[in-house]
Amino acid sequence: MIKALFVLNTKALISGIFQLGGKKTGIIKKLLIAAIGIYVAGALALFFGVLFYSLLGPFYETGLGWLYFAFLATIVFAICVFSTIFTAQAQLFKARDNERLLAMPVCPRDILISRLLVILAAEYLFEAIISLPALVLWLAGGYAASAGIVFYALGFILLPPMAASISLLLAWLLSVSTARLRHKSIVTLLISVVFLLAFFYAFSNMQNYLGQLLSKGTEIAAAFQKAMPPFYAFGVGIAQGDMVNFGIFILWAVLAFGLVFALISANYHKVLTANRGSVAVLYREKQTRVKGACLALIRKEMAHFWSNPNVILNSSFGSIFMLIGAVLILIKREAILATLDLLPLSGSSSAGLISALLLFLVTLNSLAASLISLEGKQLWIAKSIPVSGKIVLLAKAYTHLLLSSLPCLAASIAAAIVFAGTIEEYLLIIILPQTLTVLLACSGLMLNLIFPKLDWLNEIQAVKQGISAMISILGAIGLIIGLTVLYIFAFSNIMSITAYLWLAAAIFAATSALFSLWLAKAGVRRFEEL
Repeated sequence: MIKALFVLNTKALISGIFQLGGKKTGIIKKLLIAAIGIYVAGALALFFGVLFYSLLGPFYETGLGWLYFAFLATIVFAICVFSTIFTAQAQLFKARDNERLLAMPVCPRDILISRLLVILAAEYLFEAIISLPALVLWLAGGYAASAGIVFYALGFILLPPMAASISLLLAWLLSVSTARLRHKSIVTLLISVVFLLAFFYAFSNMQNYLGQLLSKGTEIAAAFQKAMPPFYAFGVGIAQGDMVNFGIFILWAVLAFGLVFALISANYHKVLTANRGSVAVLYREKQTRVKGACLALIRKEMAHFWSNPNVILNSSFGSIFMLIGAVLILIKREAILATLDLLPLSGSSSAGLISALLLFLVTLNSLAASLISLEGKQLWIAKSIPVSGKIVLLAKAYTHLLLSSLPCLAASIAAAIVFAGTIEEYLLIIILPQTLTVLLACSGLMLNLIFPKLDWLNEIQAVKQGISAMISILGAIGLIIGLTVLYIFAFSNIMSITAYLWLAAAIFAATSALFSLWLAKAGVRRFEEL
């Protein structure tokens, strides 16, 4: 039964990636999707390869070769936990088909194991992208011993289950602790944002950490040995072929996974079937205001959006950083200006650089490219209500604009106050990102009408595995990169960056108008055909 459930979940995952609009995807589109995945994996592998290349020689030359692998294990562990904690919460404890499976003659432990195997498969993929470049460099450098290679292979197998034990435990505790909260989605969102900020803080200071590792390797190694003994044992076991230390790591990994799995497995049925109720809300009689159809649909979309923190994080990532950035710009004004003074830019170029940065943050918002998919099997309700399809699509576009334009406006005003030197620059910083926001709202909705994903089991699948969201984000980022390269090599000697960005704003606005016309006619027909 475990094998059958695992195969079923894996097939659903793969078909969800390669299936568009409820129809089988042609070989060309499959190859295109595969090429995008390979490109992303290759870029990440190259990044980690450069990182480990800068560490391998210095660590071994100073007698700290074990720290190379301890550092590798730490990175793999942290990324596996960070990338799967909320996926584990959604797949293991909040999947839409949990009750259906429990009603069948299926052991709850089999359900848990089959879904855990899918999560582990994702963690092994992350681990391969990170650790294979480190292995190749280690072998090419001539530092490897036969025992170390064997231990490396065993470590590759054991690290993801060890990380999964932590992500599984945190996901369970998060699910149980927020079950009775009235605003549990906000609490979950805040926890997620804290995780994200900690991750990006560590990533942005990576160069400083590496410098400290290389300059104070012995001191940090001693602290590493005391603070993270499993990773110390992992590093010593591989670098020195030490069977005793690697045996300690195996003990850590097996015990951690075994204890957490036994705990979750013993309570899995209770967790899925427990009726925790909800917080009582005191009813107060009040007069209901009459609202238009479009406004009512917008309120419905907003309520649905705020109810799922995973959707917020994966579809409005840019808005979160724009709100944080708006505060940081005003608080860290002097430090930011001092940093910009170090760059070889004129005042107008500084405003242009800030505008380009805002454009990049706007591209991280892909909500419009998922709003049709999020209807799922309840799409018939949106189609059957006595409202025209044009109003339904308009409400979805306005939802994206509200959730992206307002944070963008806050960041733009803060940036304009600090960086704009003239009225023209002030207007550019505010208007340019808004034109791209409108363009992404229209193009994202258009893509989702063409490539909807309605057969999801969890809403996160509609957002993360939807081809429309992938095209929207990658296409928008490609557009910004293309415009940047075009200016550097073709227009930098013809016009100023400010004039070039005003031209880009005009192009964004004109393209948005064309897409709006498509949505009003062909888009409505497509929506009615779904």
